[in-house]
Amino acid sequence: MKPLLLVLLLLLAHWASAQLHIDFDYQRDYQRLLEQSKIDSSAFAYSRLFPRFQAADTTLTNMEMIALQIGYTDNEHYWPYQDMELENAIWDLNEQGKFAEALQKCDSLLGNNPFSLLANREKGFALDQLGRSDEAQPYFDRFDLVAMSDLASGDGQSMESSWFALSPADGQWIIRLAFHRKICFMGSGSDANGNFHDILGIAWDDDPESCQHLYFNIEHAVKRMFGPDGLKALEENLKDNPKKSKKKKHNN
Repeated sequence: MKPLLLVLLLLLAHWASAQLHIDFDYQRDYQRLLEQSKIDSSAFAYSRLFPRFQAADTTLTNMEMIALQIGYTDNEHYWPYQDMELENAIWDLNEQGKFAEALQKCDSLLGNNPFSLLANREKGFALDQLGRSDEAQPYFDRFDLVAMSDLASGDGQSMESSWFALSPADGQWIIRLAFHRKICFMGSGSDANGNFHDILGIAWDDDPESCQHLYFNIEHAVKRMFGPDGLKALEENLKDNPKKSKKKKHNN
């Protein structure tokens, strides 16, 4: 089995300032960074960091990028499960060579979810294919900023050292678009704290029998699974059924 560290080194080699690992613990840091993202005077203020991301500022650190993504999980447009259908449509259009149509859908998705790994990468790809390579680079840079910060948030080897991922699809896109490998297993599970993880297998070209499991923490995404309308309906249902609400809290 190929050591994952070698893949990370290859992936990050072109970015001299990138950190291989940051001191991030989901259970300890998620809520803290979410709260700091709302304080304008904080180093991790969303209002401060987001304009830099929009400008594809590659000096953003991995910790700043994790804090920025965590800040976005409280955004009214953060509905990652609903984004997946549009992401798949973008992928299919680029695969079919329909680059202009792909661009339109990328713009639609990025307008609500500027951190979409797939939309940033595929918009850069579509622009490049249309001969607009000067416009493409910022989108490739944004893809790198998100992907590399996720990969710096742990080592992906277990639930205890799982990688942060904003979307339930991001682990798949990282394997396909960052590692350029195939997915050989798809599963899920919860850690000792009840946080939900995607478990994906990566197949190495030099060892066709191997299927190394990688772990992605998507607890924050699962909490937004039902979409804005579905979430409202669920909350109303729990209000109308207080016994069910108490049971749900007890189970959590």
